[in-house]
Amino acid sequence: MRTQPNLTTRVLHAQCSASAYDACYEMAFVYCQDPAQRYCFSLTRYPERDEMELMVSDQVLTQVNDLDLSLDGSVLTARLDAGVADQLDGTGQYVIHLEASDEELQQLVLALEKIFEGKQGFKQVL
Repeated sequence: MRTQPNLTTRVLHAQCSASAYDACYEMAFVYCQDPAQRYCFSLTRYPERDEMELMVSDQVLTQVNDLDLSLDGSVLTARLDAGVADQLDGTGQYVIHLEASDEELQQLVLALEKIFEGKQGFKQVL
């Protein structure tokens, strides 16, 4: 397995929508869209599945069992191992500056807690 240093970092300034359970799609989701770059970062999980689906750059996706993800205030940081990055677009780290209200950030935390239920990858920095 390759090591992290060879992978690139993508910085996004994104609008975000999130739900711990979307009745229409029957899943938990986080969707971050940077309109200037026309680039998205999305993480979803269906209740009956162990895997999470990670999508970037509009429809480039893969399944992951866990993910190193942290939320510090309004900055979401995702670190991908080399194998996962290779399955997507080669980006190894995402630093996502969220344009979100306090209420939207609370919804984001609830959605991430649901997506990462039974997993260890999500950390919220208080």
